[in-house]
Amino acid sequence: MRNFLIFILSVFTFSCNDGDVISVQLDFDKNLTLCGDESSQNYILFDTKSAPFESLTLLFSNNSQAQSIFNTENSGDIRTINIDGSSVKFNYRTYNADPNTYICQDIPDANVSVINNYEALSGYAVFTTTFLDDDNDGVPTALEFDGDTDNDGIPNYKDNDDDGDNVPTINEKPDPNGDGDLADMQDTDGDLIPDYLDNDDDGDGTLTKFEDENNNGNLFDDLATGASVARFLDNTVMTVFESDFSNLNEFSRDFTVNVTLENIDISILSTDSFFLGFYEYSVDY
Repeated sequence: MRNFLIFILSVFTFSCNDGDVISVQLDFDKNLTLCGDESSQNYILFDTKSAPFESLTLLFSNNSQAQSIFNTENSGDIRTINIDGSSVKFNYRTYNADPNTYICQDIPDANVSVINNYEALSGYAVFTTTFLDDDNDGVPTALEFDGDTDNDGIPNYKDNDDDGDNVPTINEKPDPNGDGDLADMQDTDGDLIPDYLDNDDDGDGTLTKFEDENNNGNLFDDLATGASVARFLDNTVMTVFESDFSNLNEFSRDFTVNVTLENIDISILSTDSFFLGFYEYSVDY
């Protein structure tokens, strides 16, 4: 077992070749920041701290493997990249000033100098990417994993209009007080089917989607003459307005990339496994 740590997220000392004793404290918060995007040559994931100024950086090439890390198709996918000291580098550095103005710059800040630089020449970076989808429709995702109410091929947890009536779920008041308990969900016609799952909200026999008089996808601006509520909530008007209009579906995907370094060996650390941290981001669809 090579898992002997000269430091373990606390203060340790070690001797350098010149006889000096250096104190290191690796109490990083493990919340990683990313430099680079799809058009960059390289990505850098890094963590920094102050007092003293230090950084942990992982540089790797922007290639198809890197793209698969940030655009994974399956939650829980694992990618492994070899650390080679060239196209993939892991460094621990100390500075004389805040490194956050230095790490991502093509031309480093002249006011920031690297005092110590320790680099791993071998090992592995293991990326585990997970994600959660959320349609932001006011219904907790955990309550939507079963079913596709409108049979449109989009599961409810990714569908912002669960019943397909062109009234967004969040506008059908599934949780009016926002407490996560759907006991108070709106049920206009009292049929025990909440409006957000009912394609005929007022129970007048005309599908909600066909009560869009001006066919613009906004059911709230269609009122019968003299009425005070929209047609789709008024069971006294039943005129059918055929419509093929469907609002676009939108949802977000929240990603977490966990990064673990394996079999790294630098002068201040030799270990089988070291959790570098996690990087979080969100993509709208």
